[in-house]
Amino acid sequence: MLLGRSPLRISFVGGGTDLEEYHKKYDGYSISATIDKFAFVAAKLRTDNLFQAFSPDYHTYFSSKKLQNIRPEFGHAIAITCLQEMKFSNGIDLFYSADVAPGSGLGASSSLASNIVNIILKFQKKKWNKHKMAMEVFRIGHDVLKWGIGKQDEFAAVFGGFNLYKFSKNNVTVTPIRLNKSTLKEFEKNSMLFFLGERKPSSEILKIQQKNIERLNPRTISALHKVSNLTLDMRDAFRNNDLERFESILHEGWEQKKQFARGVSNKKIDLICKIVESNGAKSMKVTGSGGGGHLFVYTGSKKHQKIIRALKKIGIPRVEFKYKDTNTMVQDMKDLE
Repeated sequence: MLLGRSPLRISFVGGGTDLEEYHKKYDGYSISATIDKFAFVAAKLRTDNLFQAFSPDYHTYFSSKKLQNIRPEFGHAIAITCLQEMKFSNGIDLFYSADVAPGSGLGASSSLASNIVNIILKFQKKKWNKHKMAMEVFRIGHDVLKWGIGKQDEFAAVFGGFNLYKFSKNNVTVTPIRLNKSTLKEFEKNSMLFFLGERKPSSEILKIQQKNIERLNPRTISALHKVSNLTLDMRDAFRNNDLERFESILHEGWEQKKQFARGVSNKKIDLICKIVESNGAKSMKVTGSGGGGHLFVYTGSKKHQKIIRALKKIGIPRVEFKYKDTNTMVQDMKDLE
């Protein structure tokens, strides 16, 4: 049996420039960090050629069937598609679950897909480098599952850690961001995450954004150019251990992100953001493509309890987390004997 674990991430700025529709024409940049929330997979080979799976997150069970004869179904589409695209020919039992609810905006779907692809490679005794694996996970999500996604989530899950990503026409470059210990400690101390509730599939917002890019919508293109430049500004702020500058860029990045497409924010999110602002924080953003999921808030720790109490009154709970420098990995249970 193999046990896989793949991290979720918080993207701070630059999401949207990782869409191919954008970075085939212009270089895009994003910065994200993986956290101590994960997608988990347990996989066991069968003695027959059947596929069986259980997904507690979606409350679904997929009964034993031949993998070659089945179509992706709700709750199991990622697993079935990954197995079929990787030409996996053995029977297999799978269990998969994540630390967060579906629609989290923390890259859980891409994390799960990265996890399953890594496990398949282990069973097939293939050794791929991280870049090749991330691109295969992207291909499956983008070309086969038609998620309409960019590339940052797959690369975040496979590479792990705190990174600057550059998206160009034919390549993705990953550059680690190094903070000194005291800056990282302060950065983590000032970071908060709140669960806004499940959202509609991110593909709905992303497809609107893709159409806006293809039509050269001036509002969308201008905002994407600005967040791409803001990402490089944020990189420089981190290099200089300037967290006040980070705070300012995070705020501006969220304001620009709301120009990408209809649905990135909504009345509920706007109200929540106003409550956060009125209780002392000026820098926040909705994770992922927007529309729901989680809200990342960055402000001095002295203001935290006031914000936490205010949001708790309207049913928005805080999610405890820490930044975690880890990537997609798999463990063979035989190695633990």
